Amino acid sequence: MNKKILFKNIVLFLFPLLIPVFILGSFAIIITDKYMKESISSNNLNTLQQLEQQTNTVLNEMHLLHLDYNWNADMILSLQNILDSNYLTFEQKRNIEYGEGTLRRKEIATPYIHSIYVYYTNRKNRLLTSRSGVTTIDSLYDKSWFTEYNPESKEKEAWIRTRQIAQFPFEKPEPVITIYKNIFKTNAPASEGLIVLNVYQNYFEDLMNELNNYHNQSIFVVDQHDNKLYGNSHSEKWNIHDLLSDNDQETYELEIGNKEYIVNQLYSEEHDLRYFSVIEKRILYYLPNQLRFLTFAFVLLSLLLGVATIYYLSRKNARHVSDIISIINTTKQKEEELIENISFKDNEYQLIVRRILKNYIDQNNLEQELKDKKYQLQSAELLALQNQINPHFLSNTLAVIYWRAMALTGKPNKVTKMLETLTDVLNFSLRIKNHTVTLEEEIKNTKNYLEILSIRSDKAFNVHWDYAEEDKEVKVLKFVLQPIIENCLQHGMDYEKQHPEVQVKIKIRLRHHNIRFTIIDNGQGMNRSNLQKLRHKIDKNQYTTDHIGLANIQKRLSLIFNGNYRFLIRSKKGLGTVVIIEHPVDQDGERLDSESENSTSA
Repeated sequence: MNKKILFKNIVLFLFPLLIPVFILGSFAIIITDKYMKESISSNNLNTLQQLEQQTNTVLNEMHLLHLDYNWNADMILSLQNILDSNYLTFEQKRNIEYGEGTLRRKEIATPYIHSIYVYYTNRKNRLLTSRSGVTTIDSLYDKSWFTEYNPESKEKEAWIRTRQIAQFPFEKPEPVITIYKNIFKTNAPASEGLIVLNVYQNYFEDLMNELNNYHNQSIFVVDQHDNKLYGNSHSEKWNIHDLLSDNDQETYELEIGNKEYIVNQLYSEEHDLRYFSVIEKRILYYLPNQLRFLTFAFVLLSLLLGVATIYYLSRKNARHVSDIISIINTTKQKEEELIENISFKDNEYQLIVRRILKNYIDQNNLEQELKDKKYQLQSAELLALQNQINPHFLSNTLAVIYWRAMALTGKPNKVTKMLETLTDVLNFSLRIKNHTVTLEEEIKNTKNYLEILSIRSDKAFNVHWDYAEEDKEVKVLKFVLQPIIENCLQHGMDYEKQHPEVQVKIKIRLRHHNIRFTIIDNGQGMNRSNLQKLRHKIDKNQYTTDHIGLANIQKRLSLIFNGNYRFLIRSKKGLGTVVIIEHPVDQDGERLDSESENSTSA
């Protein structure tokens, strides 16, 4: 009986193991090899594309310079007069300082720019530089760039050269990549000047070292004349012309000195440059070959472990079954009855373990539910504690800053006033945990916000309040006014044009168990198309960057009052915007006698 069960289990488990192991193992080897080769090629091309993007960024700097000094008529005329003048006027000196400062700021702000020269043909042989301002060619130590200038040239595209320059005789020359572009002064037939942009060569070398993905990978760039412009340190050992080929494919193989190399190339039509990546095939495919070998080894190991595990489990299972049958045979039941209840053909001891498994599963599920509830409770408690720590820490810190500022000045000032008001706003959000607050508390919090904004803003605004004093105890939605007023002042002010002082009127009325807020401003307003887009975003609960406050109010009104509210926005371009919010009030705080109202202004 024991041998029969052992043989049966080995057969049942071994064949299901062999089929997926061989099939999946074969597919794993094939797919891994194909994927790795495609991935390697894709990585190399991505590296070249990143290098192209950085190169285009540098070349675009020349485009911006060319727009200023080739098409800006005022700048061209001013600089030409300065270069030709014997004596400079006060206005010309100011223009020199401005032009020099512009180039100098561009050089300082851009880490890869070494220097910039702007030259117009003039009697004094003067030019404008980013480092020396207006100077003469003779006084400039770096003169090799001038050999590229040809007054009869009609070339309108930029060209690139590699060279070494130094600002002074005692200075060590530094390798740079120089970009040249002729100046034609709008519609001149031949070149009348030259813009020279010197870029640090080590900037590109550092960039390529960062992009280098493989050992001994060579990365370099050549121009339309197959001249190498720059490359990483590994590219120095190559004769560039040996690597160049008429092959237009992005990836191809090349044999040099009995070694095979994989070449990836990327052609930039915009600037007529070619980007190359060269790496030895043996090094490039070292990892795929290792993965192929490891995959095969793991498949073989999995097969051996599977066979050993099946044999071990089958023996163990057969022994347990024999023990169970032996125990059952010790009972007073007849053997015929046991054979009828237990079928070795289907499941040998299903009848015995069914109830045990059921009890175990029920108990395990119960324990898991208890653990989940305990974990959720602990997470909720931890989150509540964390939400208390950070705001209270901020509130205490603001209080310390307030007293330090008071100690430094010896008296209240705008800083201490702003800190005091900001602390009140923060304490308002910490102190009141409900969704609703009294109208008096909401108005006080909004006035605190307006006081902070009046100190911080450089635009004048005025807010008029219109509400009934006896309605101050009515419960209203918390933070219902501040986001609306913030939108009025943020989007109502025109920071580019002269605009009258922004006026905001806040009218609050209690009618028939409902509180209504009407906020009116005389800002820029919106046209019908923009207003419809705004309403659509708010109705769909889209939390946009520009109007997240409106969407937040709409969402809270929907959750708290379950559709029993009104939220309207009306606007007209050039006239202003009106926002109306109406929702029910709590029964404990409602007031029906709201006819006696007074108006206040802040």
